[in-house]
Amino acid sequence: MPDTPNSPPQPTPGQQPAKPAPDAGHMPMSEEFDRAKWTLPPLVPILIAVAAVAIVVALVSLTNRAKPAAGGAITKVASIDQAGNAMVAVQVKIDNKIEKQIWIKDISSEVETADGRKYTDHAAAAVDVGRYLKAFPPLREAQAEPLREELKIPSGASYTGVTVFAYPVNKEVFDARKSLTVRIELYDQAPLVIKQ
Repeated sequence: MPDTPNSPPQPTPGQQPAKPAPDAGHMPMSEEFDRAKWTLPPLVPILIAVAAVAIVVALVSLTNRAKPAAGGAITKVASIDQAGNAMVAVQVKIDNKIEKQIWIKDISSEVETADGRKYTDHAAAAVDVGRYLKAFPPLREAQAEPLREELKIPSGASYTGVTVFAYPVNKEVFDARKSLTVRIELYDQAPLVIKQ
């Protein structure tokens, strides 16, 4: 039977059959992945792009850094010895530095004694502060309005208040302290930590 016009040529005996030319849909894998230089992008543009992204991220993080909502200082400290414990009145000045009011959530303190021991206490209730100052006259040295939880300080305003703490050390140990830290937790803001 004669060859049809569209049939491939038949190989002659002893001759290798010719490889058909690959078409676009059937490219051999050895052609695509034979060398890394043909599959990887150039290194210099990648390094430039990575450096540009790092610079943009650094600029965004520096410009959007959280600014402190409040500043403060311990202005006066008065202490007495009460049955072997130090009772301490601490006067604190708080400055609101943001454009909205700040709201006090919690007040606590920590004292570090000369020997490196640390003692913490939660502030006395604001309703008791006046009674402590009246009962123990040396504490009146730090007298001011009570610093209390749920206190709201308007934008741009300052507030000076006093709070009372007690530590399980005597007055002499407290007076020889390394540091006194008052921590004021604020709603919706980072805490204010004031160290003396």
